[in-house]
Amino acid sequence: MDAISRIKTAHGDIRTPALLPVCALTYGVWDVFIDERVIPPWNLSEATLFSLEYVRNTKYEEKVIDGFHRLFKEKKPIFVDSGGFQSMKKGIERDPIDVLRFQEKLKADVAATFDYPVPLNVETSDYMKMLKKSIDSANLALQNKQRKEMLLYSCVHGFSEKEIDWYFSELDEGFDGYAMGSLVPRKNDYKTLIQIIHRAKMHAHERGKPLHIFGVTGFPMLYALSFMGVETMDSWTYLVASIYKEYIHPQTLKRVRMRKTGSIPECDCFVCKELDMEDFLGATSVPQAYLAIHNLNIFMREMKLIKEHMDENSFEELVEQKSKHNERIKKAYEYAKAHVGEKGRQRI
Repeated sequence: MDAISRIKTAHGDIRTPALLPVCALTYGVWDVFIDERVIPPWNLSEATLFSLEYVRNTKYEEKVIDGFHRLFKEKKPIFVDSGGFQSMKKGIERDPIDVLRFQEKLKADVAATFDYPVPLNVETSDYMKMLKKSIDSANLALQNKQRKEMLLYSCVHGFSEKEIDWYFSELDEGFDGYAMGSLVPRKNDYKTLIQIIHRAKMHAHERGKPLHIFGVTGFPMLYALSFMGVETMDSWTYLVASIYKEYIHPQTLKRVRMRKTGSIPECDCFVCKELDMEDFLGATSVPQAYLAIHNLNIFMREMKLIKEHMDENSFEELVEQKSKHNERIKKAYEYAKAHVGEKGRQRI
């Protein structure tokens, strides 16, 4: 399915498909990035996604409350989520309008409506109530949006094509895009993910709006989502892996425990050209930052390859090449290819 090639924001265009690294404004490694002791994630990407709950009540909140971009040298698009997932984990109930006003104060380029992510094994009656609350929250935010420069994406939830159809039918017209959540607990069920994401993509496409996917972008889904025409997606696998001293192997694209291997695989990214094993393994935040940026470099390299091969109509050849080292990439791609084909949709 065709994708929107550019998303225009107040701080520049996002050329799609684009991977947005998830970032925070908390202690430790983020202090290192904000001080630019190590090149920060936001310097490497088209745009960046910040989690609202990792801005609120941090030591940086006062610095960014009148404009997020004041904190950064490079003025690139910033997507601010609603914090719905973190609020659910903390058992905190937020007012959707308070969340919207906070996003507007931050001068986010793109903001997602406050939502109620659905965990696994929730009762059916509670499940439908949570979906309805997310829909009502989205429509309420759309009615009360004040900052014209900020794009507002409605969050979307649902675990069957029928539910996705119903969800979109309940949303008001006028959103700038859509962002799909509640997917992380199902991140390894590629078949289900692809079915419901494709359905959401169809609805977004019919409205001429972009689709964002929250939180399921390992390498297999990076390839599948790009093939399906999804405009933007996010990941903080690069950071989570670094916490466990895991290095994303540049050939296999798998997470490798560095202490077990005892050596760095051959890699030509700018971090690995300058550092050795001990630079990654130290116990402080700087080694973790180095490792995270190596990992992000691999994600961004793959995103660049995907775009190049799409432009050259050789995407399937790229998938075959990558699948020699990581068979899950082909598995996710084959699900996407079969499903998109079944629906009679145009391929990218």
